[in-house]
Amino acid sequence: MVINTEEELREKVINLLRDNVDDPSALDQLGPDDELSALGINSLTFIKLVIATEMEFGVAWKDEDLDFRNFRSINAIMQYISTSSEE
Repeated sequence: MVINTEEELREKVINLLRDNVDDPSALDQLGPDDELSALGINSLTFIKLVIATEMEFGVAWKDEDLDFRNFRSINAIMQYISTSSEE
């Protein structure tokens, strides 16, 4: 998948989160570096997000990267996707 701008990537990540968290309206209160744990992400939601990012962005999460810290913020998710897309 080709993403042309950082803003386009941010929008896609936010939409992915909206589709997979219990309270999507809570995203409106979060900044790009705020902790996503405030959304009540649990282990099941984490796995859903991993699968959704793989499907949406065509990235494959390495076993050693399956760590919630890679999903701690919108910017952390964007960073992982950007880095993985370059490989």
